[in-house]
Amino acid sequence: MRTAVIGVGNMGSKYASLIQDGRIDGLELSALTRVRGSYRELLGKSIEAGVPVYESADALFEAVEKGELSLDCVIIATPHYSHESIAVRDFGLGLHVLSDKPSGVYSRQARLMEEAAEKSGKNFAMVFNQRTLPVYRKIRDIVKSGKYGALKRVSWVVTDWYRPEKYYRSSAWHFTWEGEGGGVLLNQCPHNLDLLQWILGMPVKLQGFCREGRYHDIEVEDDVTLYMEWDNGASGTFISSTGEAPGINRLEISLEEAMLVCDRGVLRIGELLPELGMKEEEYRKTSDDYFRKIQGTWSEAPVCGTEDNPYRTILQSYADACLGRGSNIADGTEGRKSLLLSNAAYLSSWEGRMVEIPSPGSSREKEFEKAFEAWLEKRKAAERNEHGKGI
Repeated sequence: MRTAVIGVGNMGSKYASLIQDGRIDGLELSALTRVRGSYRELLGKSIEAGVPVYESADALFEAVEKGELSLDCVIIATPHYSHESIAVRDFGLGLHVLSDKPSGVYSRQARLMEEAAEKSGKNFAMVFNQRTLPVYRKIRDIVKSGKYGALKRVSWVVTDWYRPEKYYRSSAWHFTWEGEGGGVLLNQCPHNLDLLQWILGMPVKLQGFCREGRYHDIEVEDDVTLYMEWDNGASGTFISSTGEAPGINRLEISLEEAMLVCDRGVLRIGELLPELGMKEEEYRKTSDDYFRKIQGTWSEAPVCGTEDNPYRTILQSYADACLGRGSNIADGTEGRKSLLLSNAAYLSSWEGRMVEIPSPGSSREKEFEKAFEAWLEKRKAAERNEHGKGI
């Protein structure tokens, strides 16, 4: 399939080079946009062979509309705000779409992308590459199996997203509400928020505490704590930062009959039944031992397989889905869920209250969209005003 990569920067160049090097069965590199500096050298083989380079997505679309360029699918790796408009136009041209995370900045953008995809009948996928990692697939299988009962509590501390100050200066669109639309929640944590809901299901409400510019000279948040609740009464916390070192990545999931602990990719399970000889609830209601410290029976869970290149796996699943010989690892509809979580976190933090997360397609969803977007526009206006004062 003839494939265009729109936005050849850090991530777009990775996707384009995988296709150029013949590592994705079913995809052929057919067009690129905005290739600069070292990325032009990386993709020189394709460019010299005649793969056209366009200055913008609009220029590429015009070439398709005029019949000068024939495409089957696109990969979008542009700044966040543009994902939705590019995807909608792609679907209108009858093209399959793979979008880098996040779907956009507003959850409304993800909804519009889904609606355009459904109308076109074309394949729509997301680059949620951490879903390919065997340890998270194993955790999800365990939770979804129900072997250890329902969720009681989750705690995820993921502070290994450390970034130096110069990272935020590497691209003009980084680190502002106007250019990027958010900080660690929108740039790094879509992966973690996606995994959270993919493994445990969507929480129904959350309280967010987002600290803007705590560690860096930026407008957006670089330190986040979320408190969440699920519809069965389970609760959870999510903590992330780009300013802590050494960082950790530790996920703890407390289920009715076991605890799962994933620390730096190693999964351990602490089971209760071998020690208690009965269900925990039964023991809790009948035990006369007031002060017993239940230790659990711990073992390291075997995780089968390795993942050498998650991006290649995502692109291959996308190609297979487009060709009707497989399915996406992360369908396009999943992008809306992580955006609902991050949008709710921002809205909650700005308003200083617990926010209910609307179900996709519910009557409350559009009210939620309007409330979040109104607040974001206020943040952007304040940012513009502050910059104006400094000129």
